[in-house]
Amino acid sequence: MADEAPILVMEHISKSFPGVQALNDVTFEVKRGEIHALVGENGAGKSTLMKILTGAIPRDSGTIYLRGQATEIDSPGRAQAQGISMIHQELTLIPYLNIGQSIYLGREPRGSPSRPH
Repeated sequence: MADEAPILVMEHISKSFPGVQALNDVTFEVKRGEIHALVGENGAGKSTLMKILTGAIPRDSGTIYLRGQATEIDSPGRAQAQGISMIHQELTLIPYLNIGQSIYLGREPRGSPSRPH
């Protein structure tokens, strides 16, 4: 699996906000089956990078490749349609939901187990 091409590549991603360079020429890649953790201090750009990946905010520059093809992810709905979603770190977004409910928020299973959707 080590020689397998990445399923996702974020290449040369940059993003600035007024007075702040949040991301500067960041490249990140994921191969099928891998799990990554983004770790860093507050303000390091972790959430900004993931919000760009999930279409919540636009990037200033760089390219996103999904399954080897350059792609535009300009909305969370478009990201979800391509199998990309994010669980945001805001702990009190909907405080009465448990972890499983939070993961499936907006994508709740429908129908009976024998007849989904």
